[in-house]
Amino acid sequence: MKKVMVLKLLKERPFLIGLLLRIAIMILLPLLLDDGILLQGVKYTDIDYDIFTDAARYAALGQSPFKRHTYRYTPFLALILSFGSDVDGAESNNILLWWKKERYFGKLLFCIADALCGLVILKLRKKSRDGKDVDSKARNLSVSVEMQDALWWLYNPFPINICTRGSAESFVVLLSVLGTVAIATMKVEGSKAWLWGKAGIAGIIHGLAIHAKLYPIIYTASFMAYFACQDEIMHNDKIVQNERVSATRRSEYETSQNGEIDLKRGNDSFPWLEPRRILQLMRSWVYRIISPAPLIFLAMTISAFAALTYLAVYYYGQDALNEGLLYHFSRVDHRHNYSMVWYWIYLARSNLAKTGTEMASSSFPALGKLLLLPQLVLLLYSSLGIAPFDLSFALFVQTFFFVALNKVITAQYFTWYLVLLPLCSDRIRWGSKDVISALSLLGLSIIIWLGAAFCLEMKGMAVHLQVWIASLLFFAANVNVLRTILANYKGSGKQKME
Repeated sequence: MKKVMVLKLLKERPFLIGLLLRIAIMILLPLLLDDGILLQGVKYTDIDYDIFTDAARYAALGQSPFKRHTYRYTPFLALILSFGSDVDGAESNNILLWWKKERYFGKLLFCIADALCGLVILKLRKKSRDGKDVDSKARNLSVSVEMQDALWWLYNPFPINICTRGSAESFVVLLSVLGTVAIATMKVEGSKAWLWGKAGIAGIIHGLAIHAKLYPIIYTASFMAYFACQDEIMHNDKIVQNERVSATRRSEYETSQNGEIDLKRGNDSFPWLEPRRILQLMRSWVYRIISPAPLIFLAMTISAFAALTYLAVYYYGQDALNEGLLYHFSRVDHRHNYSMVWYWIYLARSNLAKTGTEMASSSFPALGKLLLLPQLVLLLYSSLGIAPFDLSFALFVQTFFFVALNKVITAQYFTWYLVLLPLCSDRIRWGSKDVISALSLLGLSIIIWLGAAFCLEMKGMAVHLQVWIASLLFFAANVNVLRTILANYKGSGKQKME
């Protein structure tokens, strides 16, 4: 009986249970590990959280948070966290105000934001199912569809671990990225003014996300292409209605329930199966993007980003620009880095330390620029070839290959695409043999990498080459996963829709 009640509660109150679970872990594990009660020398709280709280103290004193060495985030994050900063050196003894203590305040905000991400995912997945039959395989599972939705994020141990350790990813950027997707895919009520207003609001949220964390800038072209396509659909709808054409013609311009273009239209097959069509799409989208909705989105994005950046520089000086923004263009960390080029970074830094020469500055930037080329090509390809037809899938694909090809990859980066995966997961054949094999290989590569990194960082063993080989295997496994996901996408034009 109790088991049934627990399962019912998990199913019917996923946001509440997910939030309480995060808060409990946020309090208990640091007490056991950080304070040395359970394991000596093993710390649960992420080093980044110490950086946040140190910067918050400076902000609470009216000083620049960039006085804290290695603080390279938006100054507004430190300003918000300053409300929980203990600048007097004496934490409150009031048990009811435990959440205002420095060690909890920031983590509590991050956990709430992370749970809100899960709530947005629940709403978007439910909206995508409205009016559609649930997949037969999903119905036959012992786990209910609602529980499956919650397992993607709210009950997922990985994002729970990330936010409870003190990572600000959900608070700083993931919630705003999901917010932009939610606004963009909101059903248009037939008025162009409504579409333009939606584009403007989405642009403001997107500008905020870019200011908070630079990487969402890669989504800009996709959002613009998507809004351009919606603008064209509304224009064509109006023509169809005015001409009083047949219902068959009108159905060509109908959108799906979740606001995305119907993938069953044969003329809109994805161009990765027909590479020549990318040139036609490029020529076509240059004209389409110069229309009100995408231009409003772009204008509001730039305005929001510029306004926030200006305020940051105005109040905190040039450091807000150099450390909070420009630094991320040249970031080349080699510790805790899954990237396949981390060993090159390590050797370049080592040579610079030994000789004092500029070997690193002469060769590594050239490599860094070379790595940008495949990212730019794939970004353009997916923005024009996928986003107009399936926005959430395009954003997931873009984030996945952006992270895989990045010269710095830490565990927090995985949340960037994992938060988007639930929005398009129902359009991927997870049960196919090649997807299962690819995911198994990815899991194996992660285990190998973690084992090698443990020997290097925890045991002090000279296994740098082995970690590099593990990083190469991890990169290859990621490429293979992306290949199999694209090949097993249900909406591909040359594949039969299930």
